[in-house]
Formats: sequence, C-alpha cells, structure tokens
Amino acid sequence: MLENITHFEFLLVAGSLVGVWIKHQMDYARLVARVEALEGDNSDFKKDVKTLLKDIQEIKLLLAKNKVV
Repeated sequence: MLENITHFEFLLVAGSLVGVWIKHQMDYARLVARVEALEGDNSDFKKDVKTLLKDIQEIKLLLAKNKVV
C-alpha cells in the first residue's frame, strides 16, 4: 500500500497534518485567552460583591444604632 503513494500525495497528507496541528494550536491559544479573561472578570465581580456586602453591613449597623427597623 505504501508503495502506491506518490511523493505528491505524501506531501499533501503531511501538509494537511501540519495545517491541522497549526489550527489546533491557534484555537487552543484563543480558548486559553478567553478563559483567562473570564477568570479576570469573575475575580472583579467577586471583589465588587464583597465591597457591596461590607457596605450593606455598615448600613445595617447605622440603622441599628439609630433604632430604625
């Protein structure tokens, strides 16, 4: 079977494999960048929620000091 493959066919298959590998690497790099961006957004969101919770607790304390229910 291998003796039936011409040089052109071999180069075509090898080129296709290299092309698939390059595309896979590009897609993987793009996905890694997206994951890093989403994780960064998630940490910013968590920081904002912590700040809001702290401020709400402070408001509750002020209301309790003034005996407002």
